[in-house]
Amino acid sequence: MSQSRILRSSLAALPIGLVLAAAGLPIVFLLSRFGAAGMSIDAASLVQTLGFAVGGAVVATVVGGGAGMLSGALALPGGRWLLAASCVLIAAPPAFWWLGATRVTAVSWGWVSGPAGGALVAGVALSPIPILLVHAALREMPSNLYEAARAALPPVRRITYVLVPLLKAPLVGGFLLSMILLLGESEIPFLFGFRTAMTDVVTLFSQTFDVGRVIPLVMPLLLVVLGLGAMAAEPLLRSVLASTRGANGVVRCPAPVFLTVLLAAPAAAAFFSLGGYVLAVLPALERGWPGARLQLSAVLASVAEPVVCAWSTVVIVVAAAYSVRSSAAMRWWLRAGLLLFCIPGAIHGIGWIGISQAIGGLDIPPGVAHASRLIGLPLLGFAIAYSRMPRSLEDAARLVPISPVRRAFVLILPLLAPSLVAAAALVAALVFADRDVPSTLMVPGASRLMLDLYLVSANAPSARVGAAALVVLAGASLTLALAAAGPLLLLWRRRA
Repeated sequence: MSQSRILRSSLAALPIGLVLAAAGLPIVFLLSRFGAAGMSIDAASLVQTLGFAVGGAVVATVVGGGAGMLSGALALPGGRWLLAASCVLIAAPPAFWWLGATRVTAVSWGWVSGPAGGALVAGVALSPIPILLVHAALREMPSNLYEAARAALPPVRRITYVLVPLLKAPLVGGFLLSMILLLGESEIPFLFGFRTAMTDVVTLFSQTFDVGRVIPLVMPLLLVVLGLGAMAAEPLLRSVLASTRGANGVVRCPAPVFLTVLLAAPAAAAFFSLGGYVLAVLPALERGWPGARLQLSAVLASVAEPVVCAWSTVVIVVAAAYSVRSSAAMRWWLRAGLLLFCIPGAIHGIGWIGISQAIGGLDIPPGVAHASRLIGLPLLGFAIAYSRMPRSLEDAARLVPISPVRRAFVLILPLLAPSLVAAAALVAALVFADRDVPSTLMVPGASRLMLDLYLVSANAPSARVGAAALVVLAGASLTLALAAAGPLLLLWRRRA
């Protein structure tokens, strides 16, 4: 490769490199304090943390992996709708679904307690992660690869000896990603009454607001998450990036109707929880709406912050990564983005506070911390969509005598619109549902709808909790619609 070509490649990669470097500043800051701060590890807390994370990841992989195989390999009645309904679970944190389920007082919930109960609830809530990974892998698998097994083996042996080994990457990736997310979960352990490394970090920081004192607790958790994230990157990318453009995927064959019940399990959990909130509100409606008056500023901030984060991260990623979309280095940028996403939001917030204190106390908006953590998701959505676009379409687009910028907006980016819209909606959902970043970076007196729900759930009547949850759902729906509308309207108008 000539020196001029190397220089052009380096200049093209500079924008996305700078974006990811800026997003990683809080983590670099924390790691730079590793030698001075040391580590503080509580053996009992660490054992419970790992047990909770591993148990929840096993539940998520079994439930989600099984449902993903059913939806991807079999033609079940209403399978597409059930798959879409299952994804509702990732639109809110596990604690939200648990609070809704406990509103159903006809069920005795005493047996669901401790780390095992928390792992069960959190695992079901995170089951859409392996569902989507397995489903995506089956859609990219060559058709004849599994058809031969259908002709030669009975169903049980076909699944055991052929399908599961073929889906090793999405299953491993889903397990590791679920485990990473559970290592950063703090609300479920608080609700179920057990300690984890994350609850220790959150508790100490809320009591002291001293970054220096909390860094020794952050370090072991941060190192474990980074190690697991590095392990998860390759199976995750292998699952979602198309290895062969134009693959037809596994041909779905008719299946018994009773298997639909297995596929419906995650969706049923979501609707059971939502039903609990509704049942809590209905008896009180005769006396009027049981919820307290909402602050307009809290509602506007709860909706505007996720929408702005979603739009800005998508725009930044497209502008910075478009020139390196076909580069072999894209996988390394994706790995970096995934590592940033794997680090818990509270740790990002603490890192930004440390930077703020180091540069003189400059206030860091919560949106900056959200964007720095989630920048990898639009990047991954962009790469997924581009990997599935037939190469011939881009080759044909180069023959059109228009400027490169106009070619991108008229001919290339509209083809990537569905994935970019989904990435924007996912970013908005995660920002709206996040509890840790706002609680660490918000100015005194500020509020968010999801934080208000957790505060109300501590001691308010069940009807008021249900009313607050329904308000949160309305705000989340509006947020997702606005977040998706930005890239959709822009790119759809360009295509038209």
